[in-house]
Amino acid sequence: MSRGNRDQEQAGGRRRRGRPTGGGQLRRTVDSYGDQSVRVIYVAGEGARTEPEYFRLINKTFGDRPGREKFHLKVCEPSNPNGLRPEAVVDLVLSEAEKKGDQDCEKWAFFDRDAEDNRDTEIPRAMRKASENGVHVALSHPSFEIWLLLHFRPFTSQENGRDAEVIKQLRNHPKADGFKEYDKASGDRGKGLGGGRGEALMREARGREQAPIRNAVRNARKLVTSCPHGDCSPKRADDLLAASKAARADAGSSGETAPESYETWRTRTGHAADCDPLKRDPSSDVWRFLADLEIATEDSY
Repeated sequence: MSRGNRDQEQAGGRRRRGRPTGGGQLRRTVDSYGDQSVRVIYVAGEGARTEPEYFRLINKTFGDRPGREKFHLKVCEPSNPNGLRPEAVVDLVLSEAEKKGDQDCEKWAFFDRDAEDNRDTEIPRAMRKASENGVHVALSHPSFEIWLLLHFRPFTSQENGRDAEVIKQLRNHPKADGFKEYDKASGDRGKGLGGGRGEALMREARGREQAPIRNAVRNARKLVTSCPHGDCSPKRADDLLAASKAARADAGSSGETAPESYETWRTRTGHAADCDPLKRDPSSDVWRFLADLEIATEDSY
């Protein structure tokens, strides 16, 4: 049976919508799910606008590509307009999946280093909670805005968890259409990604110019290689991802894999097991999320 037509595949927190794993009752009818071949992933970010709008851009641009696995990102909206702290992001994605009866779906939490917000103890705590509950983490150092900037240019300056320079570079880059007024006020001058901003991030390759999202993945991978720890490599993340996909393909009807330690969970970013997340300056793990969705991974890096 082809992968896209399986009723369900569950491995490492992943499943297709369809039959339950055991003999219990469905929480809702199969007909209520729509296309059962679509890979469903719950995503939550700490920002109230930027991250949710980026996830929607990914859905719109890549969710239904011909010849590729279909996916749909279930965007979990923060109730606080000022955003969430790291642990609250993990709690949000877990609670939203549980509300919908989708505890077995994949889940991702996106949060920032943000040194000005006193997170030194909370980030490791949030990452450990995520690992214990099968939630993947994409940490950006100093903030999610570095991931946006990497669409347009490399950035290697260590900013000690502060993003003023990152945002300045984003506003001033000539190819970052629409970002000149980013985060200067509310509305179109705020942190949304509509209009020209979204188009600039998601545009296709032009001639010899790479698509911005491919630039972002390449630039973020280089940051793993140049991590101050000295023993970090994106190839480690590639190998773990390939092993996970192979395990899911061979999992059969149960699809369950053994739990991983917190240290192993952290290496899925490509960083060494003993690499302190607070010292990965600068970095963004969002590239690994795209790699798992097979976005911008056609070339070898």
